[in-house]
Amino acid sequence: MKTSIIILTHNQLEYTLRCLDSINRHTEDYELILVDNGSTDGTAELLLKSSFKTVLNPGNEGFAKGCNQGLALAEGDTVLFLNNDVVVTPGWLTAMHRLLESEPLCGMVGPVSNYVSGPQQVHAGYGPGLAGLEAFAAERSRVWHGHFWELPRLVGFCLLLRRSLALELGGFDERYGLGNYEDDDLCMRVRNGGWRLLTACDSFIHHYGHVTMNSLEEFDLPKLLERNKAIANAKWGEDLVNLLYRKVPTLSCSVGTGDDADAESLNRTLNSIVGFADEIMLIHHGSDSGWETVRHVGQQRDIKTVRTNRGESAGAEAAIRQAGREYALWLRAGEVLSPEEGRRLLALRRKLTAGTALVSLQLSSGGTAARMALVAAMPVWNPEAGGYAVEAGASSGGAVEAPIMLSVSSSREGLP
Repeated sequence: MKTSIIILTHNQLEYTLRCLDSINRHTEDYELILVDNGSTDGTAELLLKSSFKTVLNPGNEGFAKGCNQGLALAEGDTVLFLNNDVVVTPGWLTAMHRLLESEPLCGMVGPVSNYVSGPQQVHAGYGPGLAGLEAFAAERSRVWHGHFWELPRLVGFCLLLRRSLALELGGFDERYGLGNYEDDDLCMRVRNGGWRLLTACDSFIHHYGHVTMNSLEEFDLPKLLERNKAIANAKWGEDLVNLLYRKVPTLSCSVGTGDDADAESLNRTLNSIVGFADEIMLIHHGSDSGWETVRHVGQQRDIKTVRTNRGESAGAEAAIRQAGREYALWLRAGEVLSPEEGRRLLALRRKLTAGTALVSLQLSSGGTAARMALVAAMPVWNPEAGGYAVEAGASSGGAVEAPIMLSVSSSREGLP
């Protein structure tokens, strides 16, 4: 998988050369795109002689516009926006790619570093300077292999995403000028599409930090932050950072099955919801003959498995009682969420008004059913409607109808 690495420069040639050397030594299958924002220290002349794709701006066009200029030239399957004041380490991009491709709903990936705001900054056991960096990064990669954190925002010093998604989003918002808030804005738009923001704990990059910004003449950081915060808040209708960190309601998803429980249908449904819920349960509301099948699937997947009285009402209401999260979603064995529908579900959760009692989903057979409910509202199952119902006065949050389709992987929809 080819990656287009987009790097902006504005003077600081020494740092740029160090960055490019580390990429050359530790990266495979990539193209370099360098966008120079009016350098006067020989950077532009060096780029003219290079084999890289280059854009030479006569002046400083800012971070967002420069990145977008690089994106327009990109041909890779993925794009990576990278600051020039970094030094990458062995396996850095491989680890980020592995996470992007393997984790459901992963929209954008960042690494960990020695110098970055928020939880992406980790203890850096090397130095002085770069002494011991590669040994430290290799050991960290070994210990943290395959681990990741999901975060509400990723810092823009290093961001990896699919080129198709970057183009769909239109890149960075160029109204943020020189920089600051454009990465938060991009994170918000990625999240609004139902994508997750993940940090690869086994990818470490050394970051000097603020090298270009600190070198700008007559640069007033507080004024720039104030200006861009106002732009962001006007665009999003409230404080963007608060919006990013707003708590997302947690979700318990139960897969219910009756008399004709079969492992194939259960596994199809379970496979379709990996990464969409915070808790997953199997609930059997059928006869003894099907219980062993359900129990075996639960053991194989290490999923909580519950047996109830017979009938879907008993199973669906047990899902509410057993749920350890704020909302409960009821699926019938054989029903599946496509990746697109899963993204819509995650996007919906991020926008739910506090106290919303019921969420109706569309059924492939036609019509809708309230399959998702607020646990605290104590919903009951309505067999005729095929969904949950809440007694009047139990919740003031009302109900919403979501454009999310539940498809059925077998020839029938509904209970056996």
